[in-house]
Amino acid sequence: MACSREIVAEELAKHNTAKDCWLAVDGVVYDVTNFLDAHPGGKTVLLKEGGKDSTKKFKLFHGPDVLRKYGPKLQVGLLRGAKSAGGGSTAKGPKGDSKDMYGDLLPYGDPNWYQGFKSPYYGPSHEDWRARVRAFVEKDIVPYCSEWDNSSEYALPRDLYKKFANAGLLPGVVGAPWPEQYAGAGPKGYDAFHELILIDELGRCGSGGVLWGLFEGIQIGLPPVLNFGSKFLKDKVVKSCLSGEKLICLCITEPWAGSDVANLRTTARREGDYYIVNGAKKWITNGMFSDFFTVAVRTGGPG
Repeated sequence: MACSREIVAEELAKHNTAKDCWLAVDGVVYDVTNFLDAHPGGKTVLLKEGGKDSTKKFKLFHGPDVLRKYGPKLQVGLLRGAKSAGGGSTAKGPKGDSKDMYGDLLPYGDPNWYQGFKSPYYGPSHEDWRARVRAFVEKDIVPYCSEWDNSSEYALPRDLYKKFANAGLLPGVVGAPWPEQYAGAGPKGYDAFHELILIDELGRCGSGGVLWGLFEGIQIGLPPVLNFGSKFLKDKVVKSCLSGEKLICLCITEPWAGSDVANLRTTARREGDYYIVNGAKKWITNGMFSDFFTVAVRTGGPG
């Protein structure tokens, strides 16, 4: 039987822990404490909303049949001042024991460790790095994605790479270990999981073109120089790329072989102090606006 007890926002806000969790949807207050472990998206999703009017977020992921099925058993009252349908937020409670959670906690949309699950792979350094990347993405990328995607320039603004570098993020795209010799000190213990965070958080911009345009060229084009280049080559290329001053790309794909490196036709022939390169490359990520090109060539015979 539906409960007609009136509940004020201040009272709702007090029920925000794993032992006592209430939330409101369309002006109706539900006690979901005993439903936490059964929630398909995990209990952390509900804990994030504990003590709040969750109408808008609830309707993003559920149809009305959910409340028709489970609502009557969970209802504890009506939220004073709330709209009966589509209501906005009338109560703002503290996070309670959800302090280890981060972000929107979309079911199956955020990594598990964002939702409070413990992991041996992430520590304070990763949390700090995540916050830095998200702040940059939300301020310097997300507001402009649509404009860049629809631009006829087919390239991102060049100063974006410098902003990315000045934020201390660009060197992270080349992976661990952090290239301290060329980029200065980075996050403590920078590892593959820092790099994964960088990719995850940048992906929140929602544009594959922006994502690839910003870092994919350097991510695949610079490591061969870092790992196998001469000191002269490194000094000439690495620092300028990691600072956002110059751009680099990797040139493997050819019109007739795709990315089949065993059948490359582009050749490099030594003449004195130089190599003469002959051939064609196609579909090169960032190739239209790069300054340096890491090119796969054939210096010998077939095979």
